Amino acid sequence: MGYLLTIFYFIILLWIIYKSDFFSDEIIPKKWFIGIFSLKVLSSIILTLIYTYYYTDRSTTDIYKYFDDSKIMFESIHSKPLDFFRMIFGLDAGDYFRENYYSKMNFWYRNYETDIVSDSHVIIRFNALFQLISLGNIYVHNVFINIISFIGLTALFKFFKPFLFPHLKVLFIGVFMVPSVLFWGSGLLKEGFILFGIGMLFYSLQQLLIHYKWKYLIFLILGIFSILYNKSYVLVVLIIPIFSYIFYQKSTKKSILKSVGISIVLFCFTWFILWITIGINPFDLIVNKHQEFLEINVLFESKSAFEIPGLTDTWSVLINTPTAWFNTIFRPFLWENRSPLVVISAIENFLFFGLILLAFIFPKKSSKHWFIVLLCLIFVLSLFAIVGLIVPNFGALVRYKVPALPFFTVGLLLMIDLDKLKSRFKILNSFV
Repeated sequence: MGYLLTIFYFIILLWIIYKSDFFSDEIIPKKWFIGIFSLKVLSSIILTLIYTYYYTDRSTTDIYKYFDDSKIMFESIHSKPLDFFRMIFGLDAGDYFRENYYSKMNFWYRNYETDIVSDSHVIIRFNALFQLISLGNIYVHNVFINIISFIGLTALFKFFKPFLFPHLKVLFIGVFMVPSVLFWGSGLLKEGFILFGIGMLFYSLQQLLIHYKWKYLIFLILGIFSILYNKSYVLVVLIIPIFSYIFYQKSTKKSILKSVGISIVLFCFTWFILWITIGINPFDLIVNKHQEFLEINVLFESKSAFEIPGLTDTWSVLINTPTAWFNTIFRPFLWENRSPLVVISAIENFLFFGLILLAFIFPKKSSKHWFIVLLCLIFVLSLFAIVGLIVPNFGALVRYKVPALPFFTVGLLLMIDLDKLKSRFKILNSFV
């Protein structure tokens, strides 16, 4: 019955995608949107099968550990339904819930807690909520996490559309079909919520600056909270690109340096105030997170671990940032790990290296969208620096950089003279 439900919900969501104007474009055929959603669901099934039959320890895989914890929350609906809905909506403060439910979960509380807010509660609540209609079948959950991430990626496609028009086919491929985004962004993981949040944040902000509507304000807030309560540091590194975009769009002279400069000054000033008032030092947070990952590697004996420079203070963070960029952009190499999941990322790194070469061989000499290139690079380099500094195993590295990969792709595409590339290689006309 669970598998039949999976097929039923999948067909319903395909029908919604087919009928919805949101999943449509004047150049991209509707069948592309239907096809990519189907491919995402298939990817999630493959990922689940890998974690079911290849990596068999459910307690160490994010797909299953949060899913299994959600069963404890869901069981309360049979005897104490009010408890269930209080936990779903976060109205669960106090010793009662901790003693009766959360202490029985393995990952509601983490041994190493350095985030401003916990990034495990949302995914557990999501799984518990969909236990209501899934009969406990994980593949039903896969279908619904994919419509969430698919909405976010579609919103991101619409945000970038004015800057790469009329090359929308290559934009579609760059947003939806980057291997890591397609694979990890389709699993029952927090990355789905992050992609949703980023897409809704940028698209809603873009629409609000064009014409104010309440629905876009609601979507904007929803996007912010989706990022905040899953990976708060992603929202932090988005602050400068977001405010730079606002200042640039609202200014009459469209000064890139002024817009970015004001945003950087405001960001640094705000963080300095937080530092001297409540003691939040961003470099200390990175060092603490770095130490947390090293301890986790030892605790769980990670097979994909690799050495990264040790972090002890602010200076060590700064001098090791270039190494972090190198590791995040170019590693893992093909010979460094035999895991099939890591090999996908290694092959993907060659594709990005190819795009970087094309940006040098076929550079776009003049463009009115260099500002968007700069915003993409600020976000990518900021997130890649944090990930490369704190993550000492390839399994986590390839996942944690997923939110920045569509921006990395689009930023590089905007630096390439696509018309000149098409004239040189006629075979690309169907894709570019």
